[in-house]
This record gives sequence, structure tokens and C-alpha cells, in this order.
Amino acid sequence: GLNILNNNRELAYQSVFHSHIHLVPRYSKEDDFSIHFVNHQDSYGSEELKAIQETIVKQVSCDD
Repeated sequence: GLNILNNNRELAYQSVFHSHIHLVPRYSKEDDFSIHFVNHQDSYGSEELKAIQETIVKQVSCDD
């Protein structure tokens, strides 16, 4: 298998500040490489989630 990683900005553990990707070959489930994602959706109300959505849309939208 293969993991393709892209870390953007310091909070995402980016250490080299130019565009690049990491290709991590996987040989077995016991290769000591894992990523864990935690869902905190239940920690937010619907208004907070809507505000987060609007922020994301503004940041990824083109202003042409």
C-alpha cells in the first residue's frame, strides 16, 4: 500500500514551507505508521458548524 500525505501550515505539522507531498510505502499493518482522526462534531452546535462551514467556503473559493 501507499499513503500520500500533504501537511499544510505549522498546525498540521508542516516543517518545510513549500508545496510538497510525502509518499509513505506500507508493507504491513505492523509497520509502526498510523494516522488517527477523531470526530468532534458532537462538540459543536448547528450554528457553530455553519460558521465553520462558511469560513472554509470563503478560504477555498476563487474570487474571480
